[in-house]
Amino acid sequence: MINPDDLGDVTLSELTAATNWQQQYRLIIQWGKKVQPKPDIRIPGNLIKGCELPVWLVHEQEGEQHYFAFDSDSSVMNGLAVLLLVQLNGKTSVQIAAGDLAQSLRSLGLEKHLTPSRNNGFNRIIERALVLAGDQPA
Repeated sequence: MINPDDLGDVTLSELTAATNWQQQYRLIIQWGKKVQPKPDIRIPGNLIKGCELPVWLVHEQEGEQHYFAFDSDSSVMNGLAVLLLVQLNGKTSVQIAAGDLAQSLRSLGLEKHLTPSRNNGFNRIIERALVLAGDQPA
């Protein structure tokens, strides 16, 4: 069983309530600190290709529910992954397929402020999570 991080107190509404990018960025970094190091998932099969920095994502399905664990050395990438994981962990395939995850994250407007390499990495993480959850073809 994977050991997902405790992200129960993370809400997207907190991010949307931030009045400027600096506040959002601080919040993303703060959330990134919730991601505990997971050396056991740092294996080639869990490495997400296409990211500038190494990032790892694992998935497990318990019954109908999907759970993910993430690790990287970047607080910002960890924080961005937290944004994704709070929308996926504990959800069923039907719930994941019913939501437009990419649009939901785009509505936050982060792509305007993130570097192209971080945007690209975040998109690779989203794509990989959806493939693992069975919502996208591999």
